[in-house]
Amino acid sequence: MASTSTETVVLSNNQHEIVRQLADFPENIWADSISSFTLDEQGYDLCAKEIEMLKAEVMSMLLATSKTMMEKLNFINQIERLGILHHFEDEIENQLQQFFNLCTNLGEQQEYDLSAVGLQFRLFRQHGYNISCDIFDQFIDGNGKFQESLCSDMKGLLSLYEAAHVRTHGDKILDEALAFTTTHLKRGLSYVGSTLAKQVTHALEKPLHKGISRYEAYCYISIYEEDESNNKLLLRLAKLDYHSLQMLYKQDLCEIIRWGKKLDMRSKIPYARERFVECYFWAVGTFYEPKYSFARQMFAKIAVFVTIVDDAYDAYGTLEELKIFTDAVDRWDGNGIDQLPECLKTTYMTLLSLNKELEEILAKERRTYAFNKYIQEWENYTRTSFIQSKWFLTNELPPFADYLSNSLITSTYYLLAAAAFLGMDSASEDVINWMSTNPKLFVAFTKHARLINDVASHKFEKERGSGTPIECYMKDYNVSEEEAMKKFEEMCEDAWKVMNEECLRPTTIPREIFKVMLNLARICEVVYDQREDKFTCPSYLEGYVKALFIDSMSV
Repeated sequence: MASTSTETVVLSNNQHEIVRQLADFPENIWADSISSFTLDEQGYDLCAKEIEMLKAEVMSMLLATSKTMMEKLNFINQIERLGILHHFEDEIENQLQQFFNLCTNLGEQQEYDLSAVGLQFRLFRQHGYNISCDIFDQFIDGNGKFQESLCSDMKGLLSLYEAAHVRTHGDKILDEALAFTTTHLKRGLSYVGSTLAKQVTHALEKPLHKGISRYEAYCYISIYEEDESNNKLLLRLAKLDYHSLQMLYKQDLCEIIRWGKKLDMRSKIPYARERFVECYFWAVGTFYEPKYSFARQMFAKIAVFVTIVDDAYDAYGTLEELKIFTDAVDRWDGNGIDQLPECLKTTYMTLLSLNKELEEILAKERRTYAFNKYIQEWENYTRTSFIQSKWFLTNELPPFADYLSNSLITSTYYLLAAAAFLGMDSASEDVINWMSTNPKLFVAFTKHARLINDVASHKFEKERGSGTPIECYMKDYNVSEEEAMKKFEEMCEDAWKVMNEECLRPTTIPREIFKVMLNLARICEVVYDQREDKFTCPSYLEGYVKALFIDSMSV
């Protein structure tokens, strides 16, 4: 339950009072739960050696020439779902390219069952290959509907359900497939085995395409272990890899927590949410691979400051103070902030210090172009946040179209994408220039982030007396609160179709860039699903955080 506390500040000679409607954010729940961690170097090295041995054996299986295409696709799927794709990316990419070149429309060349066709379609689409959804025509009856005989094929329905989430605007058959499979998967849960039932239940809660990679691997490893036909080498490699990466995450996270303690937020920036662990969770969801250790740390620190500044605009500053803060961000020189309260001065000067550190690092790497874009996005973010504060702090609801145009930037996702690109070698100057053209992918990506957040935070913001985007829509279109919420959710689904389409080949943008952007969208799907703001109320994220950073996996 949200509540609002009031802070009254009396200025000198009682000239006037400042009344702040502070948000009563839930406290940091991890303050004493995650202790310091020292990496066991010997244990880590032993684990790494065994991983290398297992990788060689799995690589031989992957490259074996005796397997059929379907056998290889199934093997690739297991590798991806177990979270070990990063060890075999180039080889898997080469094989998928060969298969796609050989058989663009697999359904017309050979009869496969629904499970196989769904898998083929999903794998190709997720890797950017624009396979036609005509591949599913063989499962349509004379009335243009999915065949009734499919209703009892739970494995096939699950495969089709997962495939439906990579659809684009042209894939009408997959819109129908999603409704069809959702209905029959729910009906069939009571008569399937426990292992398949677990997979179905998990998929209905969070489809694979919208899940966070590392958490999906954590869940799938336990399901795969129950499968009597599992590949023991794959399972062992997946467990060791998960354990190895978790050790690295713990080490990085403890560094972030140590850094956070030096900020002393509780006394110096008490108005803001203290979310160091959640920001590192966001970083791992964005790029989990070992090579991105430093990028994750940079991203997490930036995300902490995005949270602090976001709370300054939403839940602390007066319009006069926010104007001063916004102008100061435009200058980045530390001047003109004397009239700000101490906590906003601290916020600004600490952010300035962090950005100077990042500037030096990026200059040494000759990637100043990436840093300049990042700084530009900070400036854009604070300008649009000030506009939004003028609307909602005064409860003067803008037309929804005006809100949406401005809010794509206040979503923070232009800024967080630029922050992610700081640590990616593949984010070349061409990529940064592409980002600056505001392509369709970025519009859909930021729209999704904004609207799913708006639905999740509506109740909290409404209870603390702030105007909300949902109310803007209700006013403009004369609809109920529930109708507005459903419309926002429909727009989020539409944004996914655009993102899926814009990530298809051919393109000059590296796949790694698309992968990170989709990963950022997936984090929103987890953090803000079921109309809950799990970032603001971190107890809702507890299971995810424990899985990634705390709970050990038996190896």
